[in-house]
Amino acid sequence: MSEATRDDDYYPFRWKVADFFEDLFVLHRTAVVGVFALLGLGFVLLGFLVLGWGSSTTTETVTEARTASESGALDDDDIAAAEADDDDDDDDDVDEESANETTTSSTTSTSTTTTTSTTTTTTTVPESTRAPDDDAQLAATTSGRLASLAPNTIQLIGGLPTDEAADEVVDLAETLFPGFTIEDQQVVHESFSDTETVTLRLSAPDLFGYNSDNLGAAYVPIIDQLAASLIADEAVAVEVSGHTDDTGPAPGNQRLSEGRAAAAAQRLITQGVEAARVTSIGKGEDEPATSNDTEAGRLANRRVEFTLSQ
Repeated sequence: MSEATRDDDYYPFRWKVADFFEDLFVLHRTAVVGVFALLGLGFVLLGFLVLGWGSSTTTETVTEARTASESGALDDDDIAAAEADDDDDDDDDVDEESANETTTSSTTSTSTTTTTSTTTTTTTVPESTRAPDDDAQLAATTSGRLASLAPNTIQLIGGLPTDEAADEVVDLAETLFPGFTIEDQQVVHESFSDTETVTLRLSAPDLFGYNSDNLGAAYVPIIDQLAASLIADEAVAVEVSGHTDDTGPAPGNQRLSEGRAAAAAQRLITQGVEAARVTSIGKGEDEPATSNDTEAGRLANRRVEFTLSQ
């Protein structure tokens, strides 16, 4: 075998390559390590630019488009285009989004924060013109549909929870006593309760004499007008109650109140109201309209009341 042949067999190509890398690593190891380090850093930067920078830029573009739309700078087509670009990039970056879900959500939330101003409209219900002036007036007002009768004048003096209920009393008074002057002194407050009955109070110093059940002549026309209205509306029934002050023994006051109630009830029947629709009851001194401590109060308590109901 020749010398040349031995050289080829002794130094095959793979040995030469191995010798080359061995010499390169031994003689130039610092340079080789530096080159590989630079290459690795380059790949890292390239990956960040391709995957991270593009997604962030697109998100900011969409956010800016939405913000501009809210202020009127862009229309819906511009936003749609920006969102379409974002969708394309999202398809390429699914894995990256999964790995950075928390960070991306935080960034997007911060970028798209919008302050919404809510206008609250408060409706203020105006206070009733019949509202009590003070607590004293409120305490002194009797709850219910109540009117005080006088010659040619009707004073509405009850306390009711709503203006609607008070207006109904005004309408009824005008119907029962046409031509009379209606003085609306009703008090409206939520603490009062309403009732379907209406009480007409006839009270005056000369309505009845002391210890007497004879009706004063000046008040007979009022009862006659009430009788005419009751005849026109046959659905209404009336209870007539008599009252006294606390002067004298209670049994005597009871009998006196019964006589006063019977006198007023009989006047209604005499004027044509069916007797079946009229009842009378004496309540003695048990239900004073006001205090009996003064002469004026005792005179006011000598009265009759007509309670109307359907």
